[in-house]
Amino acid sequence: MASSIGDASFEKWFWIELIGFDNTQSDFGVRACFERAGFVPEGVTLLLSNSDFINAPEGLEQDAPLPFDCCSYGGHPRNAERERQVWTRWQVKGLVQELQRHGSKVYCSVFGSSMSAGWNDKHREVLFHSTRQRAETRVICIWKRFSDNTYYEDFFVRKLVAVMQDYGFDGYHGADCYSPQLLAIYDGDFSDDVVDQFLSATGIALPSGVKKKCNGDTALLEQRALWIWKTRRREWIAFHVQRIVSFWRKVADALHGLGKAVVLNSFWTRDPFEAVYRYGSDYRKLAEAGVDGFIVESAAAAHESMEFGEPGSRILCNFMAAQLLIKAHAPAAPLRWLHGVKDVQEGWDTLHDTPRALDSEIFALNNLYWNDPKGKTRRCANGLVVCTPDGIIQEDWRRLRQTWDLSVSLSPARVLGATLIWSEQAFERQMDDFITTRRWTTHRLVHHLIARGAPIHAVVDVKNLDVANGPLLLLNPHLFPEEEIREVMAYRRGPVITIGGKATALPQPEFRFEDVYPPNQLICGVYRAGQRFDVSVVKEGDETPPAEMSDISDPASWVDELYFRRVSDSFLKSCAEVLCACSHGMKIRGNWGLSIRGGALAIGLTALEETPGRIRVLLRNDRYVYAIPRIETGRKIKSMRLLTGGCFMVLNYWATCGYCSETEFEIGRIPPRGTSVLEITFA
Repeated sequence: MASSIGDASFEKWFWIELIGFDNTQSDFGVRACFERAGFVPEGVTLLLSNSDFINAPEGLEQDAPLPFDCCSYGGHPRNAERERQVWTRWQVKGLVQELQRHGSKVYCSVFGSSMSAGWNDKHREVLFHSTRQRAETRVICIWKRFSDNTYYEDFFVRKLVAVMQDYGFDGYHGADCYSPQLLAIYDGDFSDDVVDQFLSATGIALPSGVKKKCNGDTALLEQRALWIWKTRRREWIAFHVQRIVSFWRKVADALHGLGKAVVLNSFWTRDPFEAVYRYGSDYRKLAEAGVDGFIVESAAAAHESMEFGEPGSRILCNFMAAQLLIKAHAPAAPLRWLHGVKDVQEGWDTLHDTPRALDSEIFALNNLYWNDPKGKTRRCANGLVVCTPDGIIQEDWRRLRQTWDLSVSLSPARVLGATLIWSEQAFERQMDDFITTRRWTTHRLVHHLIARGAPIHAVVDVKNLDVANGPLLLLNPHLFPEEEIREVMAYRRGPVITIGGKATALPQPEFRFEDVYPPNQLICGVYRAGQRFDVSVVKEGDETPPAEMSDISDPASWVDELYFRRVSDSFLKSCAEVLCACSHGMKIRGNWGLSIRGGALAIGLTALEETPGRIRVLLRNDRYVYAIPRIETGRKIKSMRLLTGGCFMVLNYWATCGYCSETEFEIGRIPPRGTSVLEITFA
C-alpha cells in the first residue's frame, strides 16, 4: 500500500476528523480509508475540535458519548461519504489502536474553543478578552490564571498527560487557539490578570491615571492597553514570547517524559518576524524549548481562491517566503506544510474547484531549499499534512500522489538562483527597525520579489557562507552587524545583490539604484556581477507617512496585512530583473499566451541542477489564462522532456522555422494557474 514517492524521507500525514472513519465497522473503516489513499500516512492527527476532549474528561473507566463537535470539525452534519456519527470515548481509543496497528503515529488535536456548552463556559476567567471588540470570547487564553490564582497551563499539562496515557496517542498537535492563540497580542489579552503578570515579569510601573485593576471596565482596559502598546510595545512582545515558550516547554517536558511528541501549527500563516510581532511566538525559541516540529499553515490554493490578504498567486509567494524563513530561523525543527485539499466546515474544495492551483502549490512548496552547515542542499519541507482528507475518492488520491511524487522526485545538487542570506542578529534587530520606521521586513521583500519573478528558492545562514555557491541576496543589510557584512563582502563564488536600507558598513557597489519614497527608502546594490543593468524607477503616486509610527493601528485579523511604508512596483520589478540577470542565465523572452491579451508577464521559474549538464525547470503560470512562454537558457539545448501533461512545442520545429534559436524553447500551453515541469539536457 506504500506510495512510490521519489524522496523516501518525505512524510505524508493526515489531519482528519472522526467523520473520516466509520464506527460501525470493526476496524473503524481504517483499512478502507488507507486503501483509497493508496498509502499509509506516517502520521495521523485526529481533529477532535472541542477543547473539552482534554479539559473535561475524568478517565476512561466508563464509556460516554463525545460532544457533537468532537465528532466533526465544528459539528458539521455530513461529508461526501456519510452523516456525522456519534462517537464514544472507547471508540476513539479503539480507532487510535487500529491506526497504530497499520503503522501510523497518532496525534490528538483540539481547538481552544467549543461549539457546545461545556468546560469553557464554567471557567470564563481563563478566556480571552478582546480589547478591540470590547468583549469576552469563548476561547481559552493559555497563559491566564484561574480565580484561585493557579495557572491554566499547569491544569492543562496534567489533563493532557492523562489523555495521552488513557487513549495511547503518540503525541499532541497544538492547533488553532492553542497554537496559534486566538488574538494578536495588541488586541488581547489586556485583562487585570495578564497585565499583572506582565508588570511582575518586567518591573514596569504604570503611570498615574492608568489603572492596575480595571475590574472589567472596558474604557479603563482600553486606556491601559493603548498605553502599553504605544509606550512599552517591545517589552509586551518579549513578555508574550517568554510566556508562550514557558507554556510549551511544560507541555514538551511532560510529553517527552512519556516518550511522546508535540508539534505545533505555525502562527496564522506568518513568517518568523510577524509570528513574534503579532502573536508573541518565536519558532526558534519554541524548538529550543522542546517542540518537535511545526505544521506550517499554508493552504495557498484555498486562500488565493478566496483572495485573503492579497490578490491571486502572491499568497503562494507569501507562503513560499514564510517557509524559507521559518526553516532558516529554526533549522533543526522538522517542517510539514499544511496541504489544504478541502474543508467541508469552511466550505472550500481546491481538489475539484482549483486543481491546477493546487498542483502549483505542491510544486512550489516542495521545492524550497536550504544549505546545511556541511553544504548539502536540503528540502525545507520534511513532508506535508493533508487537510482534511475525509471522503476523497480513489481517483483523486491517485492524481494527488502523482503530483507529490513528481514534486519531490529530484534532490538537486544545486538550486539555480539567488540564495538568500539569513542572520539571527539581523532578525533580532528587525523588530526595533519595523516599529520605528515601518520599513519592509525581510519576508515582505522576499515574497514580493518572488511574485515578480525573482528566482529566490534557497536560503543559507550567514555563518555557513563557505558552503554557498552562486549569487547571494542580502536583504535589509542595515540590520546586519559589521562583521557579518564583511563576511558577505568577502564572498567570491558569485555576485552579491543587496536590497534594503542604507548600511554604512557596505562598500560602494558597482551598480546602484534606489526607490523614490523617502525617508528610509530602499536601495539596491550589485557587487561583482560584471555588468550594468537597464532599470527604471518611477514615482507611482504620493505617500504621506504617519508623523508617529506608534499611532498606527495594526489589523485584528490574520488575513489583513500590517501597515508598511510605500515601495514602488517599478523598484521591485527592477530588483527582480537584476536578480534574474545575475542568477541562472535563463530569461523569459516572451509570453505569447498573455501578451496578445495585453496582460503582464506572469511566469514563475524555478531551475534545479541535477548535474552540470542537466536541469529541471518548473514554470508556474500565475494567471487565469493559458500561457505560452519562450525561454532563453543561455546554453545550447541537446534535448528536452516534458514531465507533466499538456501540449509541448517541439524545439526543432521552431528552430527550423527561425522562431527560436538553439538556446531557446517555447512551451505551451501552461494551464491557467498551473505548473509545467520539464527536464533539459544541454549539449
